[in-house]
Amino acid sequence: MGFKQFLTNNWRLVNSNNLFINRCANSVLESHNIGYAQKSVVNKLQLPLKPKKPSPPFFQYLKERRQEVIEKHNLNFKDAIRFLSESWKDFDGDTKKKMNDIYNKELEQYKDNMKVFNQNLTVDQKNELFRVKYEQIEQRTKRKLKKELKELGKPRKPLTAYLKYVTEEIKNHGNEPVQTYMVTIANKWKEMDENKKSKYIESAAVDNENYKNALLKWENDMIKAGRLDLVRARALSKDDTDN
Repeated sequence: MGFKQFLTNNWRLVNSNNLFINRCANSVLESHNIGYAQKSVVNKLQLPLKPKKPSPPFFQYLKERRQEVIEKHNLNFKDAIRFLSESWKDFDGDTKKKMNDIYNKELEQYKDNMKVFNQNLTVDQKNELFRVKYEQIEQRTKRKLKKELKELGKPRKPLTAYLKYVTEEIKNHGNEPVQTYMVTIANKWKEMDENKKSKYIESAAVDNENYKNALLKWENDMIKAGRLDLVRARALSKDDTDN
């Protein structure tokens, strides 16, 4: 069962758990990017357009009223979804039933269209679509992991000596385009006296040492918490040796 269908079947839960509000908002925001990627593949492989899956009634309700609620009540995107999920409870029952009936008919038609669509694809086209879908899932997984690591307080890798210099120099680009000035910075770094460079190199070395110590401490905390999936293999080996 897809998330949209799950949310439609369990819309009463939306108001009791902010996670559903966030996921609902994120799914709407991400759908544009996913659609764009699919269109690129369609153009590249000269595929027929993939049948569009109908939106469940609750999502139709969101789409039709979201902008109006945002403007009328001066709400942000997520608060508007929260507001509409509340109002959906009291939405006219007969209208809901009609919307559900139409949705179910459209869903059956969509399933038939998808069968025809898949039957007309070549093996190469199916493989390419699978590859794109896999990459999309991989990207979403990476974004979720990055967010989780940030929430768990994983230390961030420090800047290198060169990037420290760039950060310092980029403020002086004035009216010169940043891309052009980056070339100037790179040339300055190459020609810089080693004694001047040492300031950045030594500072980066100190930051890197502090980062390594902080990372080891964080990984030990993760091991104690049972989150071995977030820890490097070398940290696990060290922990086994210490024990």
